[in-house]
Amino acid sequence: MSAITVDQVEATMRELVSIPSRSQHEEQVRAYLEQRLATSGFATKIDPAGNLMALIPGTTGREDAPPLLYNGHMDRVPPGLACDPVVRDGRMHSDGQTNLGVDDAAGMTIILLAVEALAARQSAHGPLLLLFTVAEEIGLLGARAFDPIPWGVREGIVFDNAGDPGAVVTRGAAYLAFDATLHGKSGHPGKDLADTASAIEMFRTLDLPGGIYDEGATRLSYGIICGGTARNAIADTLTVQGELRTLTDAAGQAQWMTRIQTSFAKAAGSLGGTVEVVFDAHGASYVVDEQESLVQLYRSAWEARGRTYATMPTFVGSDANALRQRLRVFTVSTGVVDEHTVHESIELAPLVDLTEAAITVASEYVG
Repeated sequence: MSAITVDQVEATMRELVSIPSRSQHEEQVRAYLEQRLATSGFATKIDPAGNLMALIPGTTGREDAPPLLYNGHMDRVPPGLACDPVVRDGRMHSDGQTNLGVDDAAGMTIILLAVEALAARQSAHGPLLLLFTVAEEIGLLGARAFDPIPWGVREGIVFDNAGDPGAVVTRGAAYLAFDATLHGKSGHPGKDLADTASAIEMFRTLDLPGGIYDEGATRLSYGIICGGTARNAIADTLTVQGELRTLTDAAGQAQWMTRIQTSFAKAAGSLGGTVEVVFDAHGASYVVDEQESLVQLYRSAWEARGRTYATMPTFVGSDANALRQRLRVFTVSTGVVDEHTVHESIELAPLVDLTEAAITVASEYVG
């Protein structure tokens, strides 16, 4: 049967990015996937979280092999509108009105074209479990809710963005979100200020700036800061939404939580205020052993395409941060550039090779 082509990759990605999708509003993309899989004769199931699964049966003689998991996520960050992409010099670009959405339309494209090619070529393979998750971008909610036990799956590949196309993530950072609420006391700025306490000024005294720490192993950032109700009123409340991404171990992460809590408490107390800090661990850190058999199988398939095998650490979260706690999964990067912006783009040719590698892995995987 014919090889996967750039035209096939482009056509499928055009269809996917033309569908609006944001976290917890993945219905239209899910319906597209259901219909496309049904056209190939594959049954699907939706779990309570909204994830879409499809168990592709193994071919004759391999029906009872353990399933191999292929994963991509259906949501994207706002605005997440329907996009009419532009292709120039082998790269697909956003139309400039919204993010392109190939994070993770690229991963979904690889999976769809791979299973369709396996069927068209009548290639022998074991069972495949396709997992298309919801709400990856807001805390890996779909992956955290997924239960692998009923499916009997133990290993798999996450196709998502991390760095150069084809790179294997062997070390993923923990992702810890936090919300801090500073409380002060309001008053009129034109009157006696002795009995007021500005929550905004408390935050200004915070001795923990966003940036890179631990010799590059930790990144701290503040994404949303909201305070005050009017220009002519002392702000009595300020909320901060931040995140910590760190390659440190559990002890290091605990130390960082203490440091964040202590720093905010000190800032609030400096002006007589109070603070609450709430942490939400979106994803755990993980390490992948390059000698795992599935990693080596992928490496062989990727190198057979004339590509150079590479590994990388990443601070970019993926479903692997949640799934790796229960399954031997790893992320293969799709190569998206400037993701989450209107400048998002991706080279198409590597996706052909990633799809063919996924086909080879599925054909040769024996569990």
